[in-house]
Amino acid sequence: MKRKLLTSYVVILLVGTLTTGWLSYSFIRNNNLRNLELALGSYANLITDSLQVEQQSGELRNFFLLAQKYAGRTGVRVTLLDDAGNVLADSADNSIIFQNQLRRPEIQFAMNHEVRGVRRFDENTNQETMFLALPPLDLEESVVIVRLSAPVDALLRESLVFLRYIALSILLGLVLAMVVALVNVRTIVGPVNELTVAATRVAEGDFSTRIEVRTRDELEVLANTFNSMAKELEKTVSTMQQQNVELDSMLSGMTDGALAVGKHGEILLVNREMRRLFPNLGRNLTGESLDMAFREFPEIPGIVRDTVTAEEAITRESRVEIGDDFRILRIKSSLMRDHKPDRPLMGVFLLIQDVTEVRKLENIRSDFVANVTHELRTPLTLISGFVETLQTWHTLTESDRTMALRVIELETERLKRLINGLLSLSEIENIETRTHWRPIPVDSEVHRVAAMVQPLVEEKRLRLTVSTNTPNVMINGSPDWFRQMLMNLVDNAIKYTPAAGNVAITTEQTKTTVLITVSDSGIGIPAEDHQRIFDRFYRVSKVRGDDTAGTGLGLTIVNDIVHELGGSVTLESCPGRGSSFTVAFPSSAADSCPTNSSS
Repeated sequence: MKRKLLTSYVVILLVGTLTTGWLSYSFIRNNNLRNLELALGSYANLITDSLQVEQQSGELRNFFLLAQKYAGRTGVRVTLLDDAGNVLADSADNSIIFQNQLRRPEIQFAMNHEVRGVRRFDENTNQETMFLALPPLDLEESVVIVRLSAPVDALLRESLVFLRYIALSILLGLVLAMVVALVNVRTIVGPVNELTVAATRVAEGDFSTRIEVRTRDELEVLANTFNSMAKELEKTVSTMQQQNVELDSMLSGMTDGALAVGKHGEILLVNREMRRLFPNLGRNLTGESLDMAFREFPEIPGIVRDTVTAEEAITRESRVEIGDDFRILRIKSSLMRDHKPDRPLMGVFLLIQDVTEVRKLENIRSDFVANVTHELRTPLTLISGFVETLQTWHTLTESDRTMALRVIELETERLKRLINGLLSLSEIENIETRTHWRPIPVDSEVHRVAAMVQPLVEEKRLRLTVSTNTPNVMINGSPDWFRQMLMNLVDNAIKYTPAAGNVAITTEQTKTTVLITVSDSGIGIPAEDHQRIFDRFYRVSKVRGDDTAGTGLGLTIVNDIVHELGGSVTLESCPGRGSSFTVAFPSSAADSCPTNSSS
């Protein structure tokens, strides 16, 4: 009977206290929220009245400043929107101007001419917030919706404080009612609960958890054992985390791809550079089969198998096709073994280096050296031979001496042209020369070049036509480069055009491009040579003959100058029908400037 009465008393006390506390808590919370809603409504009406007054006074409004001003006066967040839901200004976070608010419930109420507070979670502030918006306000030039908002966390916390007091009262009542019954149970249940909570925290990763039990029995021994276990776990996990951070930093900073493969062919590790080299790989490769992940690149699984079979490191270069491109990869493999005495195999580690650009540069350097050597050998051989001939000066006739000296002079000039061409290429590729750039008048430079080549034109009895249609166009660049580009094109046209032929220089401007065209009626260039005509030292000797052979650098210099100036050069030519070189500069690289009326 005593136990039943005690139980009934505790139950009635608990139910009555909980009911009263919950009703009180609900009343206070709802009353606080209602007061906040009324306050937001009052603030919104005041802001609306202020906007109308400013509209009547004719003052030019800045919505961003207005939002800040009203927020400072009211202490709440102010948002101004148009009737399409677009944010005009926000006092707290102007980044929401890119977010349309039309579907927000408070805006929907406002569009229906209803004023109603809406409590919802605000994604921008990550807080529970009360929103209230007034119907659209017509300000003649624009329609404005005033929306105010304020976080309700403080109000809810006040309500929770009251709830905690109620809970404290309940607990005190229960403690007084059950103190005797709980005294003996607490000595057993308390330590067990502490161990349970501590074990849960350790399972969740909090290895710093410790408990203190002073029962002088088996529970105290169990607690001390738990503390020792947690300490060892914390030390081990901390060491592993530090090692993982160091490994991740090292792999992320590597300029080579790294791939670790387990002994069963599963992928253990892939670094960032490896994903850059093979962009088609999946996102989560750890644990995936190597053969499946690299089924499009069989070279990788192949070197892994060869390494395991040979039980030694292997270095190999492979040409791998990735999409429409290809890469040359240097793959270095090494065996991963355990530290145990028998050193069992754990897997294979691959270090993959992209040497595509290195190989290209090596080929370019090799070709360049071979071309320069070939170009230097011929004139030097001729000069050396005729120098030996001139050593027998007294036995030579006057015509033989003159011919030998003439050949030496011609080959010397050829060497000078070759060296000057190489120096020009070097200057063009030197970015520091851009500091000397300035506006270049296109038409003036064209006429200047035409005047410079006039003696050559008259000597070959050619007809030179100049048609300039860009009187006000200026191109930003090096005048010397620009002039050399034109000279090379015109000189080529004159050189490869037979007597009585035609050479024309034209300029024109479209909406997007400035065009400079040098055309001739010369011998032309075969179609198979078009792709290589701008390569260094390349000459179309089959058609043009050796009597007009140059250094093979003229069009290369033209191509490099045009690209440095931001343009492009194209060729149209047929054998026997002449050639036409067109240089195009985008309008962004040219300016149209007014000319002086007196010029």
